[in-house]
Amino acid sequence: MVDERGLVALMYRADWRELSLSGAVRGAREPFAGQDATLLVAPGRRYRMASADGRRVRGCDGERTWGLFSELAPGTEIRFGGVEEPPFPKLLEPSWLLSGYDLAIEGDATTCGRAAIRVVATARGGACDTIPVAPFWGWSPMTRADRVVAFVDAELGILLRCETQHGERAPEVAEFLSLTVPAEADPGQFTAPPGSIFSEGTWPWSSSTFPFGGPRREVAKTAAGLAAAGLGAAIKCTPRRRPDPFARATEEAADPEAAMPRDDGPAPDGPPDPGAPPVSDEVLHLLYRSGADEPRFTATLHEWIDAATLLEAVPVSARQTGFGGVGFLVGVLRDAALDSGTVHLASSVRIGGWDRYRIDVTRPANDSRRGPQTDACDGRRRWQVYKDRVVETPATPLPVEVRGLADGSWLFGAALSGGAETTVGGRRAYRVAGQALHRSPWPLLSVLDFHSLPAVAAVDAETGRLLRLTRYAGGKPVMCRELRDIEPDESADFGFEPPAGLPVVEKPDGHAAEQPVNPARFAVKAAADAARGFFGSLRGTRR
Repeated sequence: MVDERGLVALMYRADWRELSLSGAVRGAREPFAGQDATLLVAPGRRYRMASADGRRVRGCDGERTWGLFSELAPGTEIRFGGVEEPPFPKLLEPSWLLSGYDLAIEGDATTCGRAAIRVVATARGGACDTIPVAPFWGWSPMTRADRVVAFVDAELGILLRCETQHGERAPEVAEFLSLTVPAEADPGQFTAPPGSIFSEGTWPWSSSTFPFGGPRREVAKTAAGLAAAGLGAAIKCTPRRRPDPFARATEEAADPEAAMPRDDGPAPDGPPDPGAPPVSDEVLHLLYRSGADEPRFTATLHEWIDAATLLEAVPVSARQTGFGGVGFLVGVLRDAALDSGTVHLASSVRIGGWDRYRIDVTRPANDSRRGPQTDACDGRRRWQVYKDRVVETPATPLPVEVRGLADGSWLFGAALSGGAETTVGGRRAYRVAGQALHRSPWPLLSVLDFHSLPAVAAVDAETGRLLRLTRYAGGKPVMCRELRDIEPDESADFGFEPPAGLPVVEKPDGHAAEQPVNPARFAVKAAADAARGFFGSLRGTRR
């Protein structure tokens, strides 16, 4: 029977893009929710899936995703993105179980006439309720289950059956009813039939949720562009003090860590290289185990952001949105970023679990930044200390920039390569490169959001923790986070008293009620949020 290390490698290396299979599937998601479906997969990202009644068909010819929906009125136009998304990700992309879950192997089994491994996955304490738990690159969003019973194909690594339990609700089951491997397929079966609709790969809405036609889509894109242009004009016209070059040079000279650390290996750029050396089973197991135990350590966290280089990577197609309004906004942001140069932040970090921590900014050693100077949580309440107030909320897990280093298992959401030995901060590590498995549906947001960029991680050879994480855009490093001076800390005292003299503002937990989605309004908000999020990163805002 396979051991834990072998199981992790088997599930991570399952690659639906190179499989040849056919079968019947039950428990499919949209647009086949509530129906049985047939599935045909061939190497080269080709697939075809159809509802049992044949009224809904979706597929990919290796280049474009297409769909055929017989119930749509003639002339109805639908667009959807995600050309590389697997047809049934819960079954065909099992690496989602390798982050946020503890896996227990319960023995061998047989399902659909194939040898399988019965695995019970239990949600780890402190994990977020939704996937991804940290900066993933495109796993399909799904609510984290409390418990999962999965039957893993002993040869292919895909899931033959998956039963998820959420609280007291009835279990949800997705499974193959039949499966043939390999399967013979006529290449024409992956070609879109007449009347199909196609993915654009440039828009953030799926066909099953947002069926709006060309004119409304163009209105939304134009609205986003005009909003971006207006925001850019507002930023450009807002008076702001130009930095003193002499003062800036003096400040950088006083900071021996001002320059972003440079990685000696090749920069990840473009699509994943199929010829890149695979990551070893040992490193994969280290990443999986990094989230198994609660982190308890002290360290110094360094963060660098080169926003000007980041903005240079925004593609022309994104800049042209809305009569060039997005391009205007990007230009304004880049000018501001050039004034700021590479931003360097440093913080002292003390962690006693996923929801017990204290993070104090030590550089810059003033309160000019917008983000909190102190972020503390005792497992029940969280306090964020700003220069003029203290914000108190219910306890929340570690901030994503720290959690993503303490638990490296989120890297299973990427195409990983490399694994050569290196040294960071005097500790032995493995250099691992990661690139997105799925293309982003909106190029602008994929660049302005650091979490979607290619990365190089230094994986600690002892704990699987990420000692350094560097994000790349256009083949150049644009962000780096590094843990130094790591020491174990078993202290359980994380009590916190807000500083005297500052008002304490309490904010309740919870999310606003869901509202009907207006595509144009969504586009406007997305453009504005992207810019605000960018400036938040530039100024060191901790979210």
